[in-house]
Parts: sequence; structure tokens; C-alpha cells
Amino acid sequence: MRGSRKYTSRVHVEDICQALKASIDMPSSRRIYNVVDDEPAPREEVFAYALDLIEKKWPGLVKKCTSPQKDESFVRSGSSRGEKRVSNSRIKRELGVQLFHPSYKSGLQSVIDQMESPFQHAAY
Repeated sequence: MRGSRKYTSRVHVEDICQALKASIDMPSSRRIYNVVDDEPAPREEVFAYALDLIEKKWPGLVKKCTSPQKDESFVRSGSSRGEKRVSNSRIKRELGVQLFHPSYKSGLQSVIDQMESPFQHAAY
């Protein structure tokens, strides 16, 4: 079902931790906070960007790891029932949170920058 939704929201773990700390430090308001980035985007767009980052950092890796039988789309067509875009304005306004990674691009770049070569520690 997730694959059929046009827009999804995501958030970097650093921003989750930041929002949790801010909510703990604030006197109990009994509020619910949406912790998401500023840029809901279609899954296929996010996957394509992630693939591009991987190909730039490790040219040829994707071809090496992908078999011809697994050449299927990450995103299935289907109903968009239940699709929602989520607002994070309350964490910014009430908790003073400023996201370290306000978009999936910033978050994915941060992840890829911290990764080592997938073959560096492989035991053959």
C-alpha cells in the first residue's frame, strides 16, 4: 500500500532526536507533534535521488549488486487512499526546532557522506 501513495513524509534521525529533546525540555503541554521534514515527495523521486547519490559515490555498484531478475519498479501503481501531507509547523513554532535536514535530499546526502564502501569490510 505504501508504494501506491504519491507523497510520503520522512525525517532524519538527528531531527527526531532534536524534536524529542525539545519536547522533553518543555513543560508538559500534552501536545502531539509531527516530526517530519519540510518536503513531502513521491517515493519514486526519493528512490531516484538516493540511487543517483549511490552511483556518484560508488560508480558501477548498483549494476554489480543487481541481478536481471530483480529489475522491477520500487513503486507499484494503485489507489492513493489515505495519502496525507503532514505539517511540522508546530515543532518549529512551539518547540523552536530548526531541522538539521529540512529535505530528503539533505538527509540522504548526510547518510551517504557517512557511509564507507559496502565492499570495504566484506569477507569473501
